[in-house]
Amino acid sequence: MTLATAGSTALQRPAVPQLLVTVAAVFALMLLSALPQLDDPMIRHDDYPALLADPLLFYSKTLTEGRWVNYLWHLRGVVTPAWVNFLAYQLLWAIYLGCLVHNALGRQTEVWQRVMVALIAGLCLPSVLISLWFNTLIPGLAILALYGWLATRLSERTCRWLMLVFVPAALMSYTTYPFLILAMSLTRADAARSAKDLAGLLALFIASFALGMLAIYSLNYAEHGVFGVPMADWRNPSPATDLASALKNSKLAADFLVNLVLKGGYSITWLALLQAALLGCAVWALLRRDKWRALYMLSGAGLGLALICLQVIRSGIDMPVRSGGFLWAFGAIFVGLFALQLRNSGRARLSRNLLFAFTALYVIFAGLTHYFSTEWNRLSRQMAAELAGGEGTVYVTGTYLSLEAANKSDLQKDQSVEFRLNYLTGRDIVICESRPEDCAGLPEEMRGGLREGRGFEVRHIPGGSVLMLSPKALREGKLEAARKNRQSDD
Repeated sequence: MTLATAGSTALQRPAVPQLLVTVAAVFALMLLSALPQLDDPMIRHDDYPALLADPLLFYSKTLTEGRWVNYLWHLRGVVTPAWVNFLAYQLLWAIYLGCLVHNALGRQTEVWQRVMVALIAGLCLPSVLISLWFNTLIPGLAILALYGWLATRLSERTCRWLMLVFVPAALMSYTTYPFLILAMSLTRADAARSAKDLAGLLALFIASFALGMLAIYSLNYAEHGVFGVPMADWRNPSPATDLASALKNSKLAADFLVNLVLKGGYSITWLALLQAALLGCAVWALLRRDKWRALYMLSGAGLGLALICLQVIRSGIDMPVRSGGFLWAFGAIFVGLFALQLRNSGRARLSRNLLFAFTALYVIFAGLTHYFSTEWNRLSRQMAAELAGGEGTVYVTGTYLSLEAANKSDLQKDQSVEFRLNYLTGRDIVICESRPEDCAGLPEEMRGGLREGRGFEVRHIPGGSVLMLSPKALREGKLEAARKNRQSDD
């Protein structure tokens, strides 16, 4: 009797929701690929203000990037450890991805298939690169995650109108996040598609985007006295003023598209060609089977690319590859639907092997990218250990560009060294390369940096310490290199 009752209870126990299982699996596998980051994640130089909840250091980005939601996040007044923020970022990203594939692939798709497709979207190189700004981007991903969850609970019509709220909020978090909002609507499996419906959806999105731009311009005018978003110097802006300058800037847009294909394959030519070929097959197969579904997704990807290229042509800025991560949301759904089509046509093994192999490549290369990104973390911990024996100001001589670890982690500015060492040691850091006047009192043999070798040496002096690096750079700074590339093309 007891056994029968227990068995009956077990049979009546509700199954764990598929969405929850999908999100949990995506989260776990994304953490696996990011394993080197979990205890001490890499932080980009301009992400430290978000980690330390310091709004003053981020304030200028409200004007030059319109990221007002991020600024509000800096005002929170509560500082949590970097590893906690990194986990929060990955969890929010997993929620969005899980909701995306849950709605796009249909309720009958197996969980493992959903997880594979979500990982293809979430572990592309642009998404891995942008994840190194995880402290700043937490509120933006929270907006995406909330919208994704609502999209699994509310009707398609309701979710479309919610874009009027979520698109402006996403735009004020990161420029291309609105296209991930749009992707939730364009990839839904239960949508009734037509030319009129697509035109209405895109018009509503454009109106929402325009509303977000108006909000940014208005806030900038109220706070900074500028009705617009002037480009920061580090973007190397060269605004188009006539047809000739617009044509010149169109080359920058073309370079962005080429880099998106090549670097989007983790800078591995064969992988870039492989994913381009697979995507081409997937798009062609879906166009033949369900033309309107393919056109919906192609329109979203095309609109996003068009707006980015228009911005590049108009302002002449350098657009980083990480801005194109939203394209993989559409591309992954194409690949997932292609795999399901193969399965339904009797080629289940090919479908399964295709998804597993492609996802495995992304997990491996994402893991390698995370590993090399933390080279600077490992070296800086060694520096901090040797600096622990002193007190007072730390003077850094030589150049961070001489460090192999800085090269592998792609440090973009000397503030990466300043913020990191301050974070580890709690001491004031002076970079002599950018503030030579503050280092004039150092002994002459230390001001020039490390005379031999490529590593570092720490010397303690009265009232401070000197961290000596080699003055011989392995590469140019990113801003200088970009400007030279521009000049060579003139």
